[in-house]
Parts: sequence; structure tokens; C-alpha cells
Amino acid sequence: MFENFLRFFINNSRMNYTLFVLVFAVGIVSYIKTPKEIFPVFDLDMVIVSGHYTGASVDTLDKIIVSSLEDDLKSTQGVKVITSIVNPGKFSIILELKKGTNIYDTVNKVKDTVSANKGNLPSDMDEPIVKAMELKKSLLELTISTNNKNVDLRAKANELKKQILSIKNISEVTIYGDSDKFYEIIVDEKKLEAFNIPALDFYRTISSLSYIFPLGQIEDKTKHFYISTKNGAKTQDELKNTKINIANTTIYLKDVAKVSKKYEDTSTLFSLDGKDAINLNVKQSTTGDATKLQKQIVDVIKTLNTQEDIIYTIRNDQSIKIKDRLNIVISNIILGLIIITLIVALLINARMAFIISVGIPTSFVIAAIYFYMFGYTINLISLVGVLLALGIVVDDAMVVSENIQQHVEEGMDVKEAAILGSKEMVKPVTIASLTTLFSFLPLLMMSGTMGEVIKLIPIALSALIIASLIESFVFLPIHAAHTLNKNSKTTSWKRANEIYSAVIHFLMRWKKSFLVMFIILVPFLTFMIIKQSHFQMFPAYDSSIINITLKANINSTLEQSNEIVKDVAKELLKKKDEFYISNIGTTAGYRKDSAGNTENYPYAMYITVELQKLKPQNFVDRYITPYLSFYYDDEGRTRELTSQEISKKLKEFLEDKKIKEKYNLLDLSVVQKKVGPIKADVKIGLVSNDYVKIDKYIKELTKKLNSIDGVISVANSTNKGIDELKISINSYGESLGLTESYLGELLSNKYLNIKKASVFNKDGILDIKVSSKYKDDLNYFKIQKITLKDGTIVTLQDVCSFDIVKSFEKITKENGLTNFYIFSNVNTKIITASEVLDILEPLLQKIKDDKVKVILKGEAQKNKELKDDMVLATALAMVLILLAMLYLFNSFRDTFIVMSVIPYSLFGVFAGHMLMGVNIGMTTIIGALGLAGVVINDGIIMMTYLKKSKNIQEVFKNSAKRFRPIVLTSVTTLIGVTSLMFFPTGQAVIFQPMAIALGFGLAWGTILNLLFLPVLYTFANRLK
Repeated sequence: MFENFLRFFINNSRMNYTLFVLVFAVGIVSYIKTPKEIFPVFDLDMVIVSGHYTGASVDTLDKIIVSSLEDDLKSTQGVKVITSIVNPGKFSIILELKKGTNIYDTVNKVKDTVSANKGNLPSDMDEPIVKAMELKKSLLELTISTNNKNVDLRAKANELKKQILSIKNISEVTIYGDSDKFYEIIVDEKKLEAFNIPALDFYRTISSLSYIFPLGQIEDKTKHFYISTKNGAKTQDELKNTKINIANTTIYLKDVAKVSKKYEDTSTLFSLDGKDAINLNVKQSTTGDATKLQKQIVDVIKTLNTQEDIIYTIRNDQSIKIKDRLNIVISNIILGLIIITLIVALLINARMAFIISVGIPTSFVIAAIYFYMFGYTINLISLVGVLLALGIVVDDAMVVSENIQQHVEEGMDVKEAAILGSKEMVKPVTIASLTTLFSFLPLLMMSGTMGEVIKLIPIALSALIIASLIESFVFLPIHAAHTLNKNSKTTSWKRANEIYSAVIHFLMRWKKSFLVMFIILVPFLTFMIIKQSHFQMFPAYDSSIINITLKANINSTLEQSNEIVKDVAKELLKKKDEFYISNIGTTAGYRKDSAGNTENYPYAMYITVELQKLKPQNFVDRYITPYLSFYYDDEGRTRELTSQEISKKLKEFLEDKKIKEKYNLLDLSVVQKKVGPIKADVKIGLVSNDYVKIDKYIKELTKKLNSIDGVISVANSTNKGIDELKISINSYGESLGLTESYLGELLSNKYLNIKKASVFNKDGILDIKVSSKYKDDLNYFKIQKITLKDGTIVTLQDVCSFDIVKSFEKITKENGLTNFYIFSNVNTKIITASEVLDILEPLLQKIKDDKVKVILKGEAQKNKELKDDMVLATALAMVLILLAMLYLFNSFRDTFIVMSVIPYSLFGVFAGHMLMGVNIGMTTIIGALGLAGVVINDGIIMMTYLKKSKNIQEVFKNSAKRFRPIVLTSVTTLIGVTSLMFFPTGQAVIFQPMAIALGFGLAWGTILNLLFLPVLYTFANRLK
């Protein structure tokens, strides 16, 4: 049946070539239309409940809102972990769902739970927002600055935001340094006292100044009307001159209060290179193409750039990074294709090289069609999958074309040789491809964020392997029939075969000794190498961004923080050339700490140092990537130091300048971007209701971590926040009838700066907010006069007592229990996170013995999850490969002989890491898993011929026949990963351990298949 299939496509050559051209054209169009990005974006299996209650302390929020919601949410089906983060005035509750749980059904259930809980929430609090958590794709940052003080940057930023949002596939634009307009009424209580007006009555009257809601409709017989008020005063002057009557006293608002139209106090202040600015963070939809969207935004800026001396600066442009990453991987793929073609031409002949060189891009364009049709993107992960598959794709074409070539060399008609050669290889090649597929497919079982990212590797490999099979048995035979020629010369392998024959004869003479020594020595050496190896989840890579995170004294204002961070930026700019700085953006009121936790406090600061582009670092960067990539741009590539080296110099510079001491900072850390979900290398959580113990052990852990060589930063989550002033009504106040409700309404009007009313004007809806002139005067707070319900006037300190309560800056809870974390980052060239935890183990055991629960997060948590996932994935891969082998050979003995190569190939994996000086990592394990399928391919090729042997002489003959195809397939596969092994650049460094595992593992596996396998087969079958 399959022979008829082959004959159909060979006999109908015009149809075949037309189909080939159409597939190529559609594949190229699919590649162009497929969105490009650095890392894929995916849906998170998480639901977030967020809310705010202005003026509430951390403890108050936790007691009256968060704890109550947590109790009700615990019963929600499908929830794995509930994590709560409580900050002053706001909170977030994150529900991590079990795999397979319908996130949208869960969102609706959580909304119902929150709505049902509304009766337990404060009456003046907005209902918390419930939504599915999503990762948004950052596109770029756009900073607006000016030297003209008369320009309203806020207005220009909002105008630009509207224009950018009108671009298709732009999903969100966030403005830092911006705020909304409102009317502010600052009340002078002393003037109210002079007019004998009770403060509470005044605040209640302000609430009634405007009514913006509709009043109804009149449907008269003659005409219909909608009814509404004029919505109060429209301008600042009208509001000032509004008459109000309280307790039979008529006054103008301006008599007792100052009225102004202003922007709200921003929660963040931004500057660029030490000058005040506004920053727009632009995010794109998942279907948008960053490279195209960036061009559209640049076009918008060009239309605005001539206006009013405004400077527009594009920062942290992801489209540039995407092009750089695509350049690196695509140029490596093209380089591999060229080298493979040249090697095949050298080792066999030019005609076979031509067939294979056509086959590889054909497989790629078929895979591109698959990616476009199923909505996948072209990104670093999928392209690494393509790079790893390069040699595997060549294997199929190589084995089929080499078999056809052997029949041609034996004198068969080329057309018949193409049919017979393809027919003979369809079963072993298909099974070999399936075993490769089976070895990578279990990666789809990986859980969590990394599982979502890594799954693109098996998806890309699967697409290419299937495409390779289509190419090998649909298009390759016709190419072979029209290209190969019995008269064309092939490179002689006589000398190589003689050497191989001599080695295999020698081993056969000593097969028992060889097998005993091999079976004992290889596992022993593997064990010794593993024992000396270091494990690091992900290697560090060069980044164009370095962040400096700062925290000032908790009593610092936003303006003070802004001055500090601008001063630090100016100091850094003095060394602009030395540190290869392109620009520096600073934010006051926001930061990410060294563990990646977001903090929004007036005293938090964040510096983003954008570096110049890195100069070419190796042979491939200098001479290959510029000429074999689609998007290469050599402009601005001036940086000679890596980001790791600059980070170290920045840290030393800040220490020499004594920046931390100069500004009395609580924290100052230089932070580099990390890969994946691990934001802190070491993260240890302590759980106990005894805060004295927590404080004690956090200090001990901090001291111990700081004493370990290679630990570069240590921080914790036990920082104290702003003190809370608790007011209690004393017995005298109670005797006067004063209640907390009455006192609360009065004081909240003065100190919360809450909205009292809204008005319509040309700017839209503007809020009216009221606060006291003496709001930030602590002495006045205690001696202020308050009017009781019966008209009695007393001072606050007469009727109340005051207590100061210490509270934490924020609270982190997991499943209702408060966790306190200590986290640190390490220099992996000196020590790894696992080794740090080994050093800490005695102290951690002491803490556990003292009834304090210890939770390991960071790399330790991910290591455990990875171990569990990999055990399941490995077991499934081995079972699938076993079934495929049993189908092919129909023999347990032959199957286990071939599969014995898999564990022995691990020696090459670990030896390769030792030789290269690279730590074993997560991608090493993935590479080792994939190696199983790749090594088995050569084993199948060898075993297919060994099974024909009836005696040892036939073993020599048949193994020699498979020597050339095994060497060729191994060499071509090795070439596919060589550039990633020896010349990784940028974020591709993450996958260097995977390439080492595949490369060195396959090199060693080739020796196993050529030598160990024939000897073991001969011994097991007692051939003589």
C-alpha cells in the first residue's frame, strides 16, 4: 500500500512539484504573519480578588476584610493555594487553581462569594474586584519630558495615550507620574469656630452642593422632557462664591475654606536622566506583532514631535530585543543548514547534499504553517525547539536519501531505488521519529509557569518531526529520483570502515571483559561527576536593563524620595560612559525589591538603568549573525562589558559613594533580571504566632546568610510600617454621649481627603474633596475642638486617649497563615542556592525544633516541583519508547538491548557540563530527557540491521553497513546544537545546558551505538 503511495507522488511529478511550491509559498506567508515575541504569554490558573479602603492600616484591613474573605473563599472548589498580600489601604487575595479547573467558572463563584460577604465589609467601601489573573505583554516605555515649564505634560501624556490606544492590538497604556484633576476644599476649622458652625454640619452640607444624577422624565401631551439639575458650580470661582446656610448662618464657601482646582497627589513621580518626566508603559495584546506595533507608535510620535518643545524617548523597547533574539537563533539555524549541506557534500556527494538542503527548509515552512494555523507565536522558546530539531530533521532526510543512494550505487534504476529505498525506511524512520517525539512530549506534563513556557519546545519539535516525515516520504523521493545518478561519484568510506572494523573486531575478541568493565566503570564515573557538579535552576544571562531598588525611612514623603532617587541618578550619569548607560529612568513611590515583590509606598524608589547594546562577543556574533539574520542592526553596539560585570561595578560605585549612609536608606540593592518564576534564589518562610521568635530567627538567618561567600543580597519581609494611632473614648467622653460612630464620621471628613460630591464641567466629571487645613499637624490633632451633638465643645484630648501601635509594612498570608520571608540572591559562579540551603540546614532544623514552621520557596520549591514533574515525565517517556520498540522489534531482549543505551548516555551529559564548566540546570534535565529519543534513533538504525545477523561475521558486515548513516546523522544533529553549546548569546544562554546535554550525550551515545550495542547484541544472542 505504501509503495503505491510513493509511486503516485513520483509518477505525478508535475503535481508533486506544484504542491511543493505552494507549500513553500504558504509557509513563507505564515512565517511573516505569525506574531514575534521574546517569551510566550499564556493564561495563568489564578484568580485575583483586589480591593482598597483608603486610610486603613495593614492590621485593620486584615482583621475587618481579608480574614473574613479568606474564610469564605477556602471552600471554593478547585483552589490549591490562597495567598493574601495586605498593604496599607489595599489588599490582594490570589487563588491558585488546581490543574484542569475552569478558571471562568471559578471567577463567577468567587464573585458570588465576595458579593455574599459584602454585608461584613465596611459600608463605605467599594466591593472588591474579582478577575482572572493574566500576564500582559510589555511592548515599550515612552517617556515625555520638556524644557518648557509652561507645557502641561499631563495633558500631553493623556492625549498621546488616546492615540496609542487607537492602534489595533494595543491593550493597555499606564501613565506613571500622572493623576486626575479634582476640586480641593481645604477647611480652616478655626474660621468655622469663629462663625460658630459645627464642623460635621459643614462637611454634610458640602455633600449636598451638587447632584449629578438624573431626576426623571416628563411626558406632557405637547412635549417630553428629561429632568436634571445644573450639577452645581462649574468653575473654581463659582465654587468659591457658593452660598451655604448652616445653623441659620449664611456664609460664602471662600469665607472658611480655600478652593482650588488641582491634580491629585500622584502615587508615583517619574524622572528621566534626573529631569522630571511622565512615563507611559505600553502593553500589547497576545495577537499583536511587537515589531509592527513599535513602528506604528514611532509614526504617531513623528506627528507630535514638533509640538511645544516636547521630547519623546522610547525606552525598554521589546521589539529591539525580539529582533536580536530572532537574529541569534535564525542565524544559527541557517549556519547549521549551510554546514550540514557542506558536510554531506564532503562525506557523500553534492547531489545528496542538495536533496537534504532542500528538505530542511521544506520541513521548516510546513511547521510554520502549523504554528500560524494553531495560533502559536515565533519566540525564543519555539525557535530553540527548532534549533534542537535541526539535526533530528536532517536525520530523517539523511537516512532515507542514504538508503536510496546505496541502492543506486548497487546499480538499481534511480526511480525504482527512490521507491524501494523510501519503502524500506518508512517503518524504522517513523518509529525513530516517534521515539524522539515520545521523549519530548512528556514535557507537556510540567506544571506551573515554567511548564507553560517549556511546552513550546515539544510543540515545535512535534511540528517539525511530523513535517520532516511528510517531506521525507512525499517530496524527498521525487527529488532523489530526479537528482541522484548512478554515475555520480561518492566519497569513499573505505578507510573509515576499516578503522571501525578493526575496533569492533578487537572488542568482540574481548567482549566479556569489555562489557564487565563498561557496565561497572561508566556508572561509577557518572556518579563521581554528578557528586562534584553544581545545580543551578537557570544560568544568568546578559540583559540590557539593570535595576537599582531603594527604600528610605518610612516617614519620608514622596517628594523627598523623588529628590533622593534623582540625586542618585545624577551621580550615576557622571559615569555614563564607564557604565555604558543609555538612559536612566527613576520612579519614586514604587519599586520591586530584590525578591521581585512590588511595593507602592511614598518611601519606595526604583531606578531603571538602560544599557547600550552589547558588542559582538564571539565568532558567531561577529561573522555569522550580521550576515545570516533577517533583522540585524549594528547601530549602537558599543558596550564592551556584560550586564553582570556592570552590575558589580555599579554596586561598588554606590558603596564607595556611601549612598545608603548618605540618605539613611533602609535598602539599596542592584538587581538583575532573572529567568522564569524564580525572583529570589533563596526564599525561606517562617510561620508562627510568636512574633518575638520570628524576629529572633530572621536576624539569625540574616547574619548567617551575610557570612556566606557568594551571597550578594539579603532582605526580609518583617519591616515595620507606619505607626497606627489608636483613639479610645475615655469615661468623660462617654459621659458626654460621645460615640465612636460620631467621632469617626467627624475625623474621617478631616483626615481621609474623601470625595464629598462631583460636578460636570468641560473636563468631564470632577470630584470635590475636602480635608482640614491642619490635617498634618499632630499637635493640633490632639487639641482640636469638636462639637458634640448637644452643642458642647470639647478638645479631642479631653474626651479621648491615644495609643501608638506598631504594625508591619505589609502582611503576606498563605492559606490564612501569616508568613514572614527572608530572601537572598547568590553569585552562581561562587555558590548555588542549593548549596546555601545545605549550609543553613542546621539552623533551619533548630528553628523547626522551636515549633516554628519553615517553608522553602524560591529555587528549593521549584526544584521539588521539577523533580516531581520530571519523574512522571521520564516514566511516561520510557513507557512510550518501550512500546514503540516492542512494536518495531517484537522482542523484549532486542528492545532492552537498544534501550540500555539511554542510561549509559547520561555519562556524556554530565561529562559535557564538567568540560564546559557549566552548572547542571533545569534545561539540562529537559535535554537529557530529549536525548533518550535522539540516541534511540541511531540504536534503531543499528538494531534493524543487526537482527539480520545469524553469526558474528554477519554482525561485522551489517554493523559496518550502518556505520556511515549513524555517523552522518550524529554529526548533523551535533552541528544543529553546536552554536548553542559553544556560542550562546543573550537569553539563549538559558538553553546552553540543554544543548550540552544533547550534544555531548549524543556524541557519547554514538560511540555506544557503534561499539557497545553490537557487542552486547552478540553476547546476548551468543553469536559465534
